[in-house]
Amino acid sequence: MNEASIPTSVTEFEKKISIIKDGLPKRLQDCASFVLRKGDAMAFLTVAQASQESGIAPSAFIRFAQALGLQGYSDMQQLFRRQATQQRPPYRYRINTLRQRGETEADLLFVDFCDSSIASIERLMTKMDPQLIENAAEIICSKPYLHVVGQRRAFSVACYLAYVLGQFDHRVILHTDVGSIKIPNTFNPGEVVLLISFEPYTSEVVLVAEKAKSDGAQVVAITDTPLSPLSGLADVSLEVVEEDVGGFRTYSATFCLAAALAVSIGTRLNSASVVKENI
Repeated sequence: MNEASIPTSVTEFEKKISIIKDGLPKRLQDCASFVLRKGDAMAFLTVAQASQESGIAPSAFIRFAQALGLQGYSDMQQLFRRQATQQRPPYRYRINTLRQRGETEADLLFVDFCDSSIASIERLMTKMDPQLIENAAEIICSKPYLHVVGQRRAFSVACYLAYVLGQFDHRVILHTDVGSIKIPNTFNPGEVVLLISFEPYTSEVVLVAEKAKSDGAQVVAITDTPLSPLSGLADVSLEVVEEDVGGFRTYSATFCLAAALAVSIGTRLNSASVVKENI
């Protein structure tokens, strides 16, 4: 492989994934999704630990790194290690240390969750292009109706967005069917559909995105990585990755993003509007 195509930073690494992702075998796409979601945590995960957390064979991670032009897993890990060291080593080292010790006392878990939330928000600040939030707000404000769709863990975010936008008197339809989402017979070009889903992606939400797109409605997604099925369907995709503690996520960064989007929409709808209650 040409040396010029070998990524020398996490940014180049992520860009290259976006370019070649469609040509990767399914198992290597799974590796890409895991690596993108874990972010700086990859700096501290051995290939065995990554395999254990993801359920993907170590050899697949090695092949994935090689597909990106690197010699192996350790070269990929070095990219993340350099970035983590430059940006915020205290949080990542502390969380990694707690996990390795297997400490589960309440006070340590509290610190772990707080540090994980801080790391997620800092990553969002580093990765998110504010112009994308502007673009999403403009799309939503340009149409009279907004559908908000989120299931399972993402449902709380959908409820929050629908509530706040309702305070700004925007016409919002929150899909609230328990256990399933009833897809409308048709969407129309005068509507926007805002969908929220993270890996493992809810199949019903993806179906709504496909239906909205085929009917000519505009689609805004809040999801995790460029490999999300929502990213390819959305007019604007807002990507946020939450760090986890033992598989549990706080959604701190997601709610920060949702608040910024909602208030940005509100200021466009009416620059003089006043929220009826505290957000």
